[in-house]
Amino acid sequence: MVTAPSVNQGTHEGLQSALQAALDQLPVGVALFDLQGHTVYSNAAFQQIHARHPGWVNGTETFADLIKEGRLTDWKQDPQAFLDHVRRELSAGRAVREEIEIGDKVIALHDILLDGQYILTTQQDITARIRAERRVSYLAHHDPLTDLPNRTHFSTHLANLIEESRVTRRRFGVMSFDVDRFKDINDLFGHNAGDTVLTELARRLKRLLGHQDLAARLGGDEFTVISVGDGQPEAVTRLAEALTQSMEEEIEIDERSLHVGLSIGVAMFPQDGDNAVTLLANADAALYRAKAEGRGRFCAFNAGMDRRMHDCRVLQQDLRHAIKRHELALHYQPQASVSGEIFGFEALLRWYHPTRGLISPDQFVPLAEESGLIIEIGRWVLREACREAASWPNRLKIAINVSPIQFRQENLVGDVHTVLLQTGLSPDRLELEVTEGVLVQDFARALQILRGLKALGIQIAMDDFGTGYSSLSYLQAFPFDTIKIDKSFTAKLKTDTSADEIVRAVIGLGRGLNIPIVAEGVETEEQRAFLEDAQCQHIQGYLIGKAEPIAQYSDLTGATHAPRPAPPEMPSATITHLHRR
Repeated sequence: MVTAPSVNQGTHEGLQSALQAALDQLPVGVALFDLQGHTVYSNAAFQQIHARHPGWVNGTETFADLIKEGRLTDWKQDPQAFLDHVRRELSAGRAVREEIEIGDKVIALHDILLDGQYILTTQQDITARIRAERRVSYLAHHDPLTDLPNRTHFSTHLANLIEESRVTRRRFGVMSFDVDRFKDINDLFGHNAGDTVLTELARRLKRLLGHQDLAARLGGDEFTVISVGDGQPEAVTRLAEALTQSMEEEIEIDERSLHVGLSIGVAMFPQDGDNAVTLLANADAALYRAKAEGRGRFCAFNAGMDRRMHDCRVLQQDLRHAIKRHELALHYQPQASVSGEIFGFEALLRWYHPTRGLISPDQFVPLAEESGLIIEIGRWVLREACREAASWPNRLKIAINVSPIQFRQENLVGDVHTVLLQTGLSPDRLELEVTEGVLVQDFARALQILRGLKALGIQIAMDDFGTGYSSLSYLQAFPFDTIKIDKSFTAKLKTDTSADEIVRAVIGLGRGLNIPIVAEGVETEEQRAFLEDAQCQHIQGYLIGKAEPIAQYSDLTGATHAPRPAPPEMPSATITHLHRR
């Protein structure tokens, strides 16, 4: 006779089955271990977390076996020691909360003691969250473009290293460097090209670092390196030289080969600064000195640089307000036929500082170029010179020198056209002077812009002829209206036979090409007579007249009234190179 199960037994089995099903639906892993760590129960999520087959329960495999391939740290390195720790904590009435790594997973576990005989653990795969947190933390301390540490990471590392080195008396070097004319690369080839340069620079830099060195990108094209190799300052010097040499190999960008130079400054701890602020400022001062000496150089800090750097920063800050405070002015130097008849002026920039007086363009123009202020200043020069010339009753010409930077702007032709329309200056009275530099880096694009400018009806002069390497080829490629002989040759006339021959050759070349010649820097009657004998048509220099406020030449311009107000602002930027004469 078969006896039917009791209601209580059936109910118990039903509840057990329902509980099992419910636990298997949980997204959290649940398992039960005895105090020796043997598995008594596990749900589906736990089996999945630990890559065990469905329904897995193995009384011989312990919790320590489950995590033996985990990447544990410190005292958790030994899985059995970790289990002993869990038992001790639970026996003391404390729950255990830990995060452990097993394989490529990160698992959060929460263990409690159950009925004094079992360890009930709930576990959750938190790999995605941990990876996201680590990525956020990484990005907070690294530059996403170059994958180098960023300013935050660098500052923390440097502060810690300084504290440590004060105790150990370790010497180390801080190297500050940037890419020469990086803005020009962006303007000429686009920001993608600039990014390519930075990533390639970072790649080459990483190859050169010692295992204790740290390189960081602070922003833009600003980089810094902490060199902690033995034998300082020789170690940081070797690193700077190796970095410079590594950049001799050209960088390929869109089927173009681009050569990139670096300017590097170095300061040493502790002699050049015993704190982060001073150390970095002095490395920057050395970098600035390297740029001032011609770029592409390595320069170590010395005490004199600190004073110069401070003066430059103060002057640069003052320059930011110079236009608004009406401290900038244009002076005008006459241009004449070799017999002395004035036919035009060249506009030259001057800065009247409120406390320092007249500041030489050689001092402030480099600061304007480095800081980007040259853009705003250049716009002002072009507009002011054209406005002034348009107010003269006598139709004299006005010459303005244009830098290579201006040719890398998007709409130079449109900007010049706008100025002519706003000021009312006739195009045939404007001459833009360009140097070989506008043609060197992207000849085809510069040639297109020059032709666009010529189409406006203005004239184009090649300035400082003879100081470059390819001037003759450029004369063949574009019909310049004037060739200007650099004043360095004029100054040596009658004292240096080679200068005499060069000047005669340039004049002969101009005559053969039917291009008028202007000799700059004519200061003596002897120089004028030489040029007249050599059949030079035009001259410019102190012998004819110094650069003066235009009011001094009112008898030439015919202007007897104040110039009319300036026209409205231009809609886009024009950058004008400012002659330092």
